[in-house]
Amino acid sequence: MKTLVFVIESLNLGGAEKSLISLLQNLDYSKYNVDLIYFKNDGFFKNEVPDEVNQIVLPFPKLSKWDRLKYAFKRKTNKNYHHAQLLWPLVGSYLKVYDKKYDIAVAYNQGFATYFTNNCIQAKYKYAWINTDYRKAGYRIEFDLKFYRHFDKIICVSAHSENSFLTACAEVGFKPPSMIIKDIIDTGFVRQRANAELKHEFDTQQLNIVSVGRLSSVKGFELSVAACEILVGKGHPINWFVVGEGSMRSELERLIRDKNLQTHFFLLGADPNPYPYIKHCDIFVQTSLFEGLGLTVIEAALLCKPIVSTNFPTVYGIIEDEKTGLIAEMNAVDIAGKIERIIRDVELKKRLIENLSRRENNDKTESLEKINSLFNTPSH
Repeated sequence: MKTLVFVIESLNLGGAEKSLISLLQNLDYSKYNVDLIYFKNDGFFKNEVPDEVNQIVLPFPKLSKWDRLKYAFKRKTNKNYHHAQLLWPLVGSYLKVYDKKYDIAVAYNQGFATYFTNNCIQAKYKYAWINTDYRKAGYRIEFDLKFYRHFDKIICVSAHSENSFLTACAEVGFKPPSMIIKDIIDTGFVRQRANAELKHEFDTQQLNIVSVGRLSSVKGFELSVAACEILVGKGHPINWFVVGEGSMRSELERLIRDKNLQTHFFLLGADPNPYPYIKHCDIFVQTSLFEGLGLTVIEAALLCKPIVSTNFPTVYGIIEDEKTGLIAEMNAVDIAGKIERIIRDVELKKRLIENLSRRENNDKTESLEKINSLFNTPSH
């Protein structure tokens, strides 16, 4: 039986965390003895981890006052680097090599998990997952090269995320071994969870729009607020709900107040089960500036909801414009225009739903086959 360890920063709400839980729920534990290491002893997904997995919480190092000041200074003066790249040189000095040895170690997202797996985990083989647009997320390969060159393979969740990473690597003459494995989405699990009770009742006299994601700049929720203002200004009875939490809450709350949308745009906070909201909404809207893949769009498609999404590159591998969703330019006017088309054109809405209902999603099976092959190659 192979010994595996997965490393991730936390089990808070997020695409990487959700994908990891889906993977862990679908592993064959007759083949693997699995540890899961993370650093924050909380998180919505903690109770979703299968019983077969040994959860190990390593306390995040407590930085000295001087190191905290150095980090704050770095954040102000090195805006071209991702915050994880600025923090690691300070945090890494507090960490020791973990004493257990594994057959396979998996850093399940870029940044801290990758740095820790490289420096502190002992394993025969190491794999690093990339689940974002590496360059747009703000990572610099000049810093990361010393970590990624020691991994046996880099796993990217989409062709676009792979291209973004490899393009960055090419700039420094690095050619890492890579492959694409889409995030695992369990269709049956999503549909089952969607049947749970809706925690916030929708007014059926209103048009109920739902978006799901962290309240962070990359999710583009300021575009959602602006699009909502346009639709309300045209007389549409809009209730727009965002399921998610994050650092931009206060900024978005202020924007909602400034536009007098308090009775139309609602920040519901984080919820580990957003699927009932998606199931009961009239239109699902994604306004991301970029995505490694786009899990919430895939989930909305599984639940056969009319979708409007901004034109981040990976969305084109999820929905087909005008057939299984509408893809908008990255501005509030076009987003509102696409939503209005679905509101006004009953046949369009019906066609989108019917086309989605006929689709088969084999990503779970294909991804599990690739992962099992990766973990069980003859050299292992």
